Parts: sequence; C-alpha cells; structure tokens
Amino acid sequence: MDLHLTISNLRFRYATASEWTLQGLSLDLHGGEFVVLAGVSGVGKSTLLNCINGSAALAGEMHGQVTLDGTPLNGQPVAQIARLIGTVAQDVEGQIVTLRVEDEIAFGCENLGIPPDDIQRRIDRSCALLNLDPQQPTATLSGGGQQRLIAAAALAMGSRVLLLDEPLANLDAAGAARLLATLRDLASQGALVIVAEHRLDVILPYATRLVWIEDGRVTLDLPRDEALVYVERLIRRMNLSAAAHQRSADVAIELDAVSAGYGGEPVLHDLTLTIHRGEQIVVLGENGCGKTTLLRVIAGLLKPQRGRLRYGLDRRQPLLHGIGYVFQNPNSQLFMDSVRAEIAVQAASPAIAEEVMARFGLMPLADRHPHALSAGQKRLAALAAMTAMRPDVLLLDEPSVGQDAGGVERMLAALSALRQQWGLTLIVVTHDWRCASAFGDRVVWIANGTVYRDGDSSVVRDYFLRAHPQRHARNICVPLRSSPSAPSV
Repeated sequence: MDLHLTISNLRFRYATASEWTLQGLSLDLHGGEFVVLAGVSGVGKSTLLNCINGSAALAGEMHGQVTLDGTPLNGQPVAQIARLIGTVAQDVEGQIVTLRVEDEIAFGCENLGIPPDDIQRRIDRSCALLNLDPQQPTATLSGGGQQRLIAAAALAMGSRVLLLDEPLANLDAAGAARLLATLRDLASQGALVIVAEHRLDVILPYATRLVWIEDGRVTLDLPRDEALVYVERLIRRMNLSAAAHQRSADVAIELDAVSAGYGGEPVLHDLTLTIHRGEQIVVLGENGCGKTTLLRVIAGLLKPQRGRLRYGLDRRQPLLHGIGYVFQNPNSQLFMDSVRAEIAVQAASPAIAEEVMARFGLMPLADRHPHALSAGQKRLAALAAMTAMRPDVLLLDEPSVGQDAGGVERMLAALSALRQQWGLTLIVVTHDWRCASAFGDRVVWIANGTVYRDGDSSVVRDYFLRAHPQRHARNICVPLRSSPSAPSV
C-alpha cells in the first residue's frame, strides 16, 4: 500500500507570538519520495516538521489537518505518533539520553517493544551505515558524531516516515554522503523522507523533490532535476568570492608541536600552526579529526598536553576578552531576555552594539527573546553578541548551520566590514561549501589530528571534490545572492 501523508490548510501560531508562522500550507506527499524543505531562516520549516510529528501542538495554536494513510494525526499523543514517524531534531545534543552509542540506538527500539535479537541487528546495521562505534561513550562524540548517532537511532526504529531537521549541520562531506545515500535508499524502498535543509548543493542530488516555503505557504514545488537546473541558473547570477584582506606580519597565535585531547587521549598530534593578525582562515576536516579541539585550545578552554601555545594579542585585556568563541550550539551562549540585551550585555560600547546588530540584520528581531528564534537566527545573535565585544580573534564553529543563503550573505558582509575596520582575525570551522568558499583566504585541512594541507582557496575545492566529485566538478553550490524575482536558495 502506498504511504500517503496529507497536510491540508495548515495554520500554526506559537503561544508567545501574535503572527501565524504557517498560513494555510498544504502538501501531498507519498512513500518513495525524498522531499527537501527549503526557505529562509525562521520561515517555518522546523514548525512544519513539528506539526507533522505532533510536538508543535504543545507549543501553540494549530488549525488544519495532518493525515497519514487517511488517519488524522491531530490530537493523537506525541508518543503514539512517534511509533509511526521518526524525527531527528536540530538540537541533537538535547536528544541524547544514554551514555553509550549502542544504548542510544537501542533506547527507541526498546520503547517500541522490539525483541532484543532484532534490536541488536538494528544496532549493528545502523552503526555500519553511519560509521559509528557501538561501544563509544556518547559524551566523546563530536558534533557530527552526535548528528550521525541520532540519525542512526531514528533509522533503527524503522519508521516509515522520517523527518530530519538540518541533519547535515555538523557532518563532514563523507558523513553527509553516507547519510544521504542511506536516506535515498530508504525512500526507494517505500519510506517517506522529509528533510529541512539549507545545504541544497549537498542534498539535491539525492532528493526527488524540492518544496520551497515562504510566508507560511508553499511557493515552489519542483522535481529534483528541475530544482538542480533552477539552482544552477541562479549560480550564474552571483559571485561567491569574498574580498581578500592583507594580513599583518604580526603573529596573533602560534602553536608549536601541540598535542591535546580529553582524558589523557590526544586528539591533536604535534600540530604546528602560525596565525597572523588579520588573517581569515577556514579549517576543514572530517568529523573527529580535531577541528573543534583546535578551537578550544586556541580559546584557552583546553590546555595542551605537549607543545607550546603562544599569543601575540593585546595583553592589556584578559585572554577570554581577546578571543571570542562562538560554539556549535548557540543555546549555550544566549542568556538575556531580548536580542538587543544579548548583544549589548558585554559589548565594547552601546554604539558598537547597535552597529553590530544592524550589520547582522538583527534590528527586526531586537525585542524578540533569543530562545524564540530559529536555529539560524540564534546563531546570528550569538555571533553578533560575541563580535560586539571587539575581540582580537574570533573563532567560529560551524557558523552557517541553520542559515539560509541570505543569512550567510549578511554574516559574510558584516564580518568582512568589521574585519577591515578592526583588523579582526577570523578562524572558521565548517563543513559547508558555501561558507568555506567565501571565507577561504587561507585554508587549513586537518587530518588525524595534525595539519594535512595549508594553502589557498584551491584546498577547498580539493577537499570537497573527494566526497562529491561530480557535483563540485560542475560547481553546483548554493548561491549567496539570488535574483529578486525568485526565492534565494
């Protein structure tokens, strides 16, 4: 029997909001489809997924109907819907509830009453598909490892409908390709896969359909081949390059044969790297290679086990004021009751707080509570708050996660202007081709805890070419500027 999910005239408004996020949205989806939901940050993609899995009903007012094979899901307990629909949410860290990988994958299966022997087979299969060690402690997983784990747990439950919200957020190229190939295979076997994602360059070659959401409604619905042509047409109208900035001869940070890690086990191995004032550096590498560990060492949050770390910063201010660090999860850095207060609380001056908020396009959100924002908007708010402190060095861990093309463009423009104005040194860890291509004045490729390559923007192409040779040979990537007559992608 063909799986059939129908969304009819769906309207939703959060309890704390006066405006409707979804405004009469309708969709007809079937088993065998791999559907990508796209649109600018905050447009309602996550809200739509939460309306489908029933969790949105706990947070606001919902009208319209969601049916699965003719059976209404409205009003059913979330736990009952979860038996039919698997969900991988944006905040993967908040979904992990056990101490070991295999226990996390088993958890949902046990709640479904699946026999132990079958659970073990599902654990083995999911770990093999997503390159996970079943015995690894969940606390030691990188952001990308956490992403793969939650996806594996959802796959193991065997849901016929699978919802994923920004599943590529922290995945390296190889991990993204592995997950997307698995999702494509599930769809080909009759499952319905629905993914909200901004990295269209990565996901579209695997998908069957692109659905664009704008103003709470579906404004574009294209089969995969037409969507690829649409994206390529927009690429010809934009320019991905970022203005280069002359670096200073002064050294900002120097790592000399540094080894560092956790619990006595090194993740970085004799890593040597010199960073000059005003440089703009992209750090690439597979999940678990040591990118975030490198940022933690530079920020002074993790001491080297061996080697030397030296700073050439303005030592008139404390180290943690000289270095700004925006984490992968922005929730851990947002504390105030409004965006304006968040950016102003540690700003170098009230004038700088206002300037930074304007440059990052956050004025329309100034009075919103930071935790009421979309994931992409939260990331911009955390980045703006850290930038307003006027650090000498700004460390960004996956800054484009949750960002639509417009958000990435605003972020790039703001950082470029402030870098020119203040002589800011930028170090960016990313798995996103868009971000790497734009930031990559200098590119450092980390492999097995040490520097594998250190060069110019050509390193970006070489790195991404390994996992997606056909896509990047054709230079299919998400544009940062689009025609005003069409939605940006």
